[in-house]
Amino acid sequence: MRRSLILFLLVPVALAAGCASGPAPRVIRLGDGVFKSPSPQDAEAYCRNFGAPMRYLDPKGSRPPVGEVTYRCD
Repeated sequence: MRRSLILFLLVPVALAAGCASGPAPRVIRLGDGVFKSPSPQDAEAYCRNFGAPMRYLDPKGSRPPVGEVTYRCD
């Protein structure tokens, strides 16, 4: 009886914690510390998790990149 009550209370708490944390950034590891993300916002979110500065590896001009980006979290 007590075990089912604990389970009944923990399931909503776990679901709420999962929803509050937000979605994980979409990242592909290319090796040697290089990552690829579908957008600059995903790349910034991933590096922000570690508090590391981000560096784009294939900048296309002086404008911010649009679309898929390759980067490092240094």
